[in-house]
Amino acid sequence: MFADYQRLMRLWYEQDLSCSDGDPCSSNSTASLIERDIEQAFMRAQSSVAAELLNLVHAREPAFFERLVIDVLLAMGYGSRRRDSARRLGRTGDGGVDGIISQDELGLDQIYLQAKRIKPGCLVPISDGRDFAGSLDAHHASKGVFLTTSHFSQGAVNFCQQVSRRVVLVDGEKFAELMVRYNIGVSVKHSYQIKRIDPEYFRRDPQRCSTSK
Repeated sequence: MFADYQRLMRLWYEQDLSCSDGDPCSSNSTASLIERDIEQAFMRAQSSVAAELLNLVHAREPAFFERLVIDVLLAMGYGSRRRDSARRLGRTGDGGVDGIISQDELGLDQIYLQAKRIKPGCLVPISDGRDFAGSLDAHHASKGVFLTTSHFSQGAVNFCQQVSRRVVLVDGEKFAELMVRYNIGVSVKHSYQIKRIDPEYFRRDPQRCSTSK
């Protein structure tokens, strides 16, 4: 996965070493192209991890996805990252709500969650969007987050944009991106730094850089 990234890192340093002493190549076009390729390699690696995460989520039971949704939102800072501020419902008769996160200790401001794990290629229909919006009305809730492992139909998107309640839709691609960003279900394998020549260092006056004994 990181083979092309490592290869490009070597090319980057070889490019720096090939520069002459008088030209630190701080704006060299070749170096810029290599940097762009490194960034693209990084994005490909991230996309590969995100796709694998979704495959793993699809292989688990719906209850796992419901717990995972709460873990991600807590990691993002909702509920002040306190586990006791979140509750998973996800049971028969839950009224279309799978979880609740309290934004304050008294529970005056709450976010209602709907987690729908469906097969890749399937779309969340507009009827599910209507049901979730209706659940928010029933709970007198002002905001909700509807998350899925797949995608929302355009009808569901349009409907949730028009309802009076604040409903945020998070599809599978966005959800996997959040898992990677907030280190849920993943860990850092390698970390790289791209370094450039500092031309100002080589322009210093030798007399001013001398060390007194």
